[in-house]
Parts: sequence; structure tokens; C-alpha cells
Amino acid sequence: MMRHPFVIAALGIAALFLVLHLGGGRESVGLLSGTVVGGPWQMGLGIVYALAWFGTVLVAPVLLLAGLADTALGRFRREKT
Repeated sequence: MMRHPFVIAALGIAALFLVLHLGGGRESVGLLSGTVVGGPWQMGLGIVYALAWFGTVLVAPVLLLAGLADTALGRFRREKT
């Protein structure tokens, strides 16, 4: 069974966030409040973690719903014809 590309993208964004969270990226997000600790590597990790969090919270649900709706409509159209 082939998965819809939107669903795969949503799961990929969530997986990226999970990897960054388990890798300790949450501690590096202090740069948003102006408390940079650890240098440029930690700052970069904090930015990537924040973007992954926003992607997981805002983008992934929309992609998941769009993929599921498109799949359901595709099945409905196939059954109708």
C-alpha cells in the first residue's frame, strides 16, 4: 500500500523533532530568550529545534489532514465510477 506524500512528510517532520528532542535540543532553545549558552553549535541546534517544533505543531497536522482527506476522496471517487 502506497502512502500519500503529505502523510510521509508529516511523519518525517515529527520524526525529526523526536530525534532533536531526544538529542537534547530543548536545552539549546534558550537563544529565543537571549540566553545563548554553548556557542554557535548550540545556537544552531536551538534554531533547528525551534523550527522542528513549529513544524510539528503547525505544519504536520495540516499535512496529515490533507493527506488523509485526499486519500479518502480518491477512494470515494474510485468507488463512485
